[in-house]
Amino acid sequence: MSLDRRQLLRGSLAIGAAAVPFGALAAPAHGIVRQPQAQVPRAGFSLALLDANNQIITNHHTGDIRNGKFGKPWATFRTGQGAKAWDPLELKVRKLQSGETAFLICGGDRTEGHMTIHRNSDGAPLGWVSGLTNFPHSLEYLSTPDVIIVVGTQGLDSLDPKPPEASRSGGCYELYLAPTRGSAGPLRKIPVQDEDRAFRQAHGVVWDETKQFLWIFGGNKIRAYTVTGKREHTRLKRAKDKKGKDIELVSSLFENGHDLQPDPLEPQYLWATSSKEIIQINKAGGYPRIQWSIPARSAKSFSRDRSGSAVWTSDTKGNAYGDDKVRFLWSSMTDPVTAERASGETKDKWIYKARLLDI
Repeated sequence: MSLDRRQLLRGSLAIGAAAVPFGALAAPAHGIVRQPQAQVPRAGFSLALLDANNQIITNHHTGDIRNGKFGKPWATFRTGQGAKAWDPLELKVRKLQSGETAFLICGGDRTEGHMTIHRNSDGAPLGWVSGLTNFPHSLEYLSTPDVIIVVGTQGLDSLDPKPPEASRSGGCYELYLAPTRGSAGPLRKIPVQDEDRAFRQAHGVVWDETKQFLWIFGGNKIRAYTVTGKREHTRLKRAKDKKGKDIELVSSLFENGHDLQPDPLEPQYLWATSSKEIIQINKAGGYPRIQWSIPARSAKSFSRDRSGSAVWTSDTKGNAYGDDKVRFLWSSMTDPVTAERASGETKDKWIYKARLLDI
């Protein structure tokens, strides 16, 4: 690991485990690991708030909300110090083929993208990569081939051109080998033909265990892929129906799509956001179709908890990322909940995503 990457990881705290959503304490990425304190299970769920402006992720429990404000975070993760920090745009917790549970983060900006993977129990770095050029917005771990896919909104403009009515072009995915036990270090990229990688404005990616599809969402479409091979031989192919037609849905309602998430309560659905809508997608049939949608101003992320409640974030400030609030749907909390600045933060909070830790 280079000195710069050590600086990036130094002082970071571990995100709580999906398997222990209520009580896992933050642990430093180096030094002594503190043991988690036992807690009685309680109603509610944990959320990771991705603050792009302060370049920090904070974990909160909804049971700690008081007077319309989140309580003190029970874990934090900074992407770096000073000029080395970068915008966190996605977080997922996954169990790797190595047997280790890890949290995966990606983000950055149009100039340089980043991905970093840490062991969940103590925050130790397992793998990292910088210099990504596709402006990473989301990622997913594929367990059978043991690889990570990172999707973003830059590159390969001519290979998936924008329709005349759209304003934004560019986007593609990248594949990387997942870290193996005892081999922490820079992640190795898997070469893939540009024609296969192109996906305009790719913002979201979800592995569908039921259908054995990988769904990618962005621009004005959602498309299913099949995954073949393992490790460096992994390849994605567009899923086809019996007539050889791509399994996808193209809709103007999706334009400038921002997020794609599974539904742990009703797995036949996916949830997506666009500039103007929160969208429920039914994937139970041969093709995905829009089941339901509701107007939502500049919705950036949307996730539904196993309890049935949902959370979403919105850019009400016009900064392209978010504000200091999380909205709840199908919940007793009818008003937005504010995330206050953490110690040492000087900038306004821009919560790009509110992420559940167990989906």
